[in-house]
Amino acid sequence: MAGIIAVVNPTAGKGKCQRLWPQIAAYLEELGLEIQVEFTQGTGDAIRLARRAASEGASAVLAVGGDGTLNEVVNGLVGQPQTSLGIIPAGSGNDFVRSLGLKPSDWQAACQIIARGKTKNVDLGQVNGRYFINVAGVGFDATVVNCANTWGKAHFSSSFAYVAAVLKTLGEFKPSHIKLQLDDQEVETLSWLVVVASGQYFGGGMWIAPQADIQDGLFDVCVLGDVSKFTFLRSFPSIFSGKHLSHPAIKFYRARRVRVVADGPMLAQTDGEVIGQTPISFQVHPAGLRLFSH
Repeated sequence: MAGIIAVVNPTAGKGKCQRLWPQIAAYLEELGLEIQVEFTQGTGDAIRLARRAASEGASAVLAVGGDGTLNEVVNGLVGQPQTSLGIIPAGSGNDFVRSLGLKPSDWQAACQIIARGKTKNVDLGQVNGRYFINVAGVGFDATVVNCANTWGKAHFSSSFAYVAAVLKTLGEFKPSHIKLQLDDQEVETLSWLVVVASGQYFGGGMWIAPQADIQDGLFDVCVLGDVSKFTFLRSFPSIFSGKHLSHPAIKFYRARRVRVVADGPMLAQTDGEVIGQTPISFQVHPAGLRLFSH
């Protein structure tokens, strides 16, 4: 396999990726793969490096890091069908690889998938001119992300910033009345959260959309309706097992296009980055990217 570029984010997983990379590189060589390495140095580098690699004829670009690194590489490969995406999980959450049937820490299995060379076309989502391969969210989760990236990191170590942000957001957040356009269907409800999913997992292992299929050309849309904060906290653990599907306040839909309008601005995020606020629209690009897979 010729022309393989590894885009490596050494800061992913609080330095985990940098520690793992020598082992990953040696294993890729053992599998017979010749890799050219590009290290990122800051936000946006992975987009630029992936785009340049594809434009120069690379047969594959490997995203080595976490979900944020993956998101950037995906955005660099949009519109480059000749270049396949390989994913080597080396970050903190590594949520998307769970949808491929991989354990989030099993970088060896990910390397083996790349070495076998089998690919499939998977869907991409688009929002505000940016693409995503996994999950986007509007409302509570995006507010937590924003709080963690600002207030949380200013007051706590990075390991506690997210937990602190969840608790702070829970104390302050109020659900909003939303209008949800799902293709030709319109839904109005009071909502804490709207999740627009191509993949199944987000938030470090939450199985938010157990029936999502990255090849069906549809988003799975999860809407958390009007519940008390006590009920929210009590039900929260069920998301990790997918058992939240049976909760009466949670509704699931499928659609190619999703638009969220709220009576007040609600933040939106993809892969841990706030990317806008309501009103906001999402659309699926079926088979938008070629991915190494089983």
